[in-house]
Amino acid sequence: MIDWEAVRAEVTGYLQGLIRIDTTNPPGNETLAARYLEEILQKEGLQPTLVESEPGRGNVLARLAGGGEKTLMLLGHTDVVAVESEHWTHPPFSGALIDDYVWGRGALDMKNMVAANLMVFLLLKRQEVSLARDIVFAATADEEAGKGNHGPGWILDHRPELWDAPLIITEGGGSDFSVGDQRFYTCQTGQKGLCRLRVIARGTPGHGSMPHGNNAILKLSKALAGLEGAVLPAHICGSVRKFVEGIAEQRPEAEAATWRQVLDEAHCDEALAALPIDEEWRRELGAVLRNTASVTMLQSGSKINVIPGEATAWVDGRLAPGQTQESFVAELRAFIGEEVEIAIDQYTPPLEADADTELFRVIQTVMGEREPGVPVLPYLMPAGTDAKHIMPRRPETQIYGFMPYRQKPGEEEMKLIHGHDERTAVEELLFATRVLYEVVSRFASVD
Repeated sequence: MIDWEAVRAEVTGYLQGLIRIDTTNPPGNETLAARYLEEILQKEGLQPTLVESEPGRGNVLARLAGGGEKTLMLLGHTDVVAVESEHWTHPPFSGALIDDYVWGRGALDMKNMVAANLMVFLLLKRQEVSLARDIVFAATADEEAGKGNHGPGWILDHRPELWDAPLIITEGGGSDFSVGDQRFYTCQTGQKGLCRLRVIARGTPGHGSMPHGNNAILKLSKALAGLEGAVLPAHICGSVRKFVEGIAEQRPEAEAATWRQVLDEAHCDEALAALPIDEEWRRELGAVLRNTASVTMLQSGSKINVIPGEATAWVDGRLAPGQTQESFVAELRAFIGEEVEIAIDQYTPPLEADADTELFRVIQTVMGEREPGVPVLPYLMPAGTDAKHIMPRRPETQIYGFMPYRQKPGEEEMKLIHGHDERTAVEELLFATRVLYEVVSRFASVD
């Protein structure tokens, strides 16, 4: 029998210890966290492997040997985003335990899941669970900077023998949400692709006292104005379709009909506007229905009295499953015209896992036992996780984002991710640990 009260204290301590290690990226310093985890694993009689892409950028992996079924990896990143300490109620790297919340950067993204994964991994060993498949614990570097040059991507390129994991559970889903009085949970099965690009206008340089009709800044401004209020075509993928259909099944018929209309690419925006949801969620749902383009930076000119010959805007593009960089550029051209150049700086394709698998069904079954009447739905994430570094290299991998969390009414902790006063409830950390242990042990144990 597992003493879950003892687990509560242990996993909370692991989270506090991780938060107290400042792994702000950049520069990362994830080796400090990797060493901390390595020591815990070694004390349990395990033999973890710590690898660095360069000094300070560390990753740690450990394995529990099982049978010949496909390996399952429990994956989390140890780097975190920067903080503005002056805006925090409690110091962001204190790991303070106050009113049954652990405070600090990474409490939700995603040192909480690293701690829970570690606890699950240790429990599997302590309980001597007979495994039908290997289980790998991986705590990696460099997710937050976006390029993954020091984390999973680097391991796959330089130490591929450490990464034979066709099944992965990581961040990106698991929190609950409500539509009316009906609750649901998400399990991320997909994420949008990334297409970051520059829009470049070229003109004739000259003296500021002599205006002319070939000003690069004005050309760029005209092109970008085409994006104001632009609505790109809808592209509804399987994850979004199952998500919306799953909600519709639980709603009164009149409302359900509106939800189903969201899946009509020709009329989805009218249906979206009519849904009884708040504006923030309406924006998120609208974002997963299509490609999106956000202008985030501008650059031109060096002196007030010089007309520049070039003006550049940076665009953060996110692509729906099934879309490519070529199809995205074609869509942008319809709004920005042909007078500007487009240069792609970074591209990762959109990703989507199959929701009709044994692992996904085990997640649904376990959650159904824990939370009867609260469905788990496939979910497309508008942003990205480490999956974007894995799938292009190992496209056969099935990656699910699932860290269950019950948000308290009025608290909405998920909004604190990357924000001030990030914190996680100890009760929910234990809940996630118990659920993940049950999912992994049920999915991976010998019948």
